[in-house]
Amino acid sequence: MSQITPKLTYQVNLLKSLEIEEDYYSPIFGTNNMFWRIFLLLEDDDYYGLYLQPVANQDEIIWGERSKLTFNLFAKEIRNDNQIVELYSRSFAIPPGTHIDNDPGYRYAIRKSSLENGELIIGANFDNIEYNQSKTDYPEPIPKDLIDAWKDQLFNFQSADIEFDVQGEKFYACSSILSKRSEYFEKMLSGHWSESTLNNSTCQIKHRIQISTYSPITISAMLEYFYTNQIQWTNEDNDDSIAIELFRLADQYVLLDLRERAKTRILDELTISNVSKIMFNLVPNYNDLKKPVLNFMAINFEEVYRSQEFKEISSNLDDYENFNLTLLEIYNEFLRIRTLYKNFF
Repeated sequence: MSQITPKLTYQVNLLKSLEIEEDYYSPIFGTNNMFWRIFLLLEDDDYYGLYLQPVANQDEIIWGERSKLTFNLFAKEIRNDNQIVELYSRSFAIPPGTHIDNDPGYRYAIRKSSLENGELIIGANFDNIEYNQSKTDYPEPIPKDLIDAWKDQLFNFQSADIEFDVQGEKFYACSSILSKRSEYFEKMLSGHWSESTLNNSTCQIKHRIQISTYSPITISAMLEYFYTNQIQWTNEDNDDSIAIELFRLADQYVLLDLRERAKTRILDELTISNVSKIMFNLVPNYNDLKKPVLNFMAINFEEVYRSQEFKEISSNLDDYENFNLTLLEIYNEFLRIRTLYKNFF
């Protein structure tokens, strides 16, 4: 059974709008098995261009099914007084026969003279997202000996044809497994994306992938997830949680199941001592975390307000341009909850 959900929004925030010195390409994101990215181009000294790029499957030549979607590209700026100003908003409808390399957008989307060096928000709203709704099947637990067998296969270098170089530490994997488990890696390993470097030597390693933005323990956990569907949530050396880093990785690599499981883990691990950093460092980039995290802070407002973590953030406001606006939202939610509680009792 298919169902239409009215709107999906994807956005990214870029600090200091007048100090962007190079073209920006967003992480790839998905809408019902279709992948996209937003990019901002420095067209000239006066304008930024804003575009939506379809990230095509190997067999996609025209827009086809993508044309069933209508979307709106937008740009806003959060000014120093926390006022949000709309800079650009334009809707697009693309004919189905349009070549897939056509990236809709506008080269004069943002006039630089209209900016005040605040936080630039760029994004897209998608309408008419269709997804299939079916009965949920709950799989049988995976036998431990099968998990162990696949974990052993992960460290069997003889079958590996991919090398990950993660901050100098090497990891090896089999491309057929990664391609089956992840459409993102299937595209990357097809040779069309720049993340993978093809090795033309006679060595069995066909792809070398350098990663500097994530720790070795996080990449190791991702590979273990690919092979066994199990997730190592903590660093075995110090028992620190890696759920946030796994969430960021899963979001960037469009690993939707891993992202959802990591999101659940983050919310389960919320405490008085960590929620402030999550709200002010993580939530601004991932809007689906905002409501539950804000609710936790509001319910525990007095304890959070007295916490050392909150005090450290509030003493470094230059690093948190939207601190006052976010704090006001938290406080308003706190007052709403307190009023409901008083009325109930």
